[in-house]
Amino acid sequence: MKKIVLLFAALLVTSCDEKQSPEGSNSVGDSAEPSADTAQPADNSFTPPLIDADIERTPSNTSKKATELTRDEISNLPPLPDTVTKEFIVELWAKPHDDKGLIEEFADGGIREGVWKVVSKRGPRKGELTQNSEAKMILKTIDRRYQVWEWREGDLLTYTVTTYDYDASTYRWWGASASPEETSIFEHSGRRYWRNLMEWKAVNHPDPEIQSTMRTTFISEDGKRFKVVGEAKRNGEVVSYSAGEFTWQSELPEEHRSRGLK
Repeated sequence: MKKIVLLFAALLVTSCDEKQSPEGSNSVGDSAEPSADTAQPADNSFTPPLIDADIERTPSNTSKKATELTRDEISNLPPLPDTVTKEFIVELWAKPHDDKGLIEEFADGGIREGVWKVVSKRGPRKGELTQNSEAKMILKTIDRRYQVWEWREGDLLTYTVTTYDYDASTYRWWGASASPEETSIFEHSGRRYWRNLMEWKAVNHPDPEIQSTMRTTFISEDGKRFKVVGEAKRNGEVVSYSAGEFTWQSELPEEHRSRGLK
């Protein structure tokens, strides 16, 4: 699979060993680690970013709200496809933004729709982040249950989709390159552990020896800033690390609100 940049998008966790107790944690404003947007393994195969953890340890109410949804309410949502394809992701992106009736799992305002700037640092490990990059992302919500992102970094164009799977009781995240010759998609499984912390883990990495994880820390109440840290390991050894900061720049362009993309 070619180098697919992970954004977000944001969201996610998998490294339980980095967790701290509420007594020993810092507040959001004291978070020392920038967020990561993409981790690049040494062989250039795709690896998502990981999020760092010195944040306010306030338990999230999201899980509780999710369990309070009735089966009728869940069944009235657009169903998840049995298999998420590149065509499904691209078709979702082509739809206009609509935030009416958004599911509770995304209705907390942690990430605001609109145009985002992403500044990232990458390297073989933490403390050796020698590669700098800047990307542009656009976020909108679709069909009450999806957050959809477009990511542009140089010549790279990627689309990603996140949602909550009530049957599996987990967040799910898929992404695909816009390149016609690239048909593979990546998938992550995620969980919200605290009010402003989500962690994700890659579930279909093309290299079975690579374990890729990400953490997203939401650091502003208005949904205009978050950080992501990504890490990839091969046979237990870190082979890539990334830290990125996501900053909201402007409102969603009108073309994304009123009609599909041209």
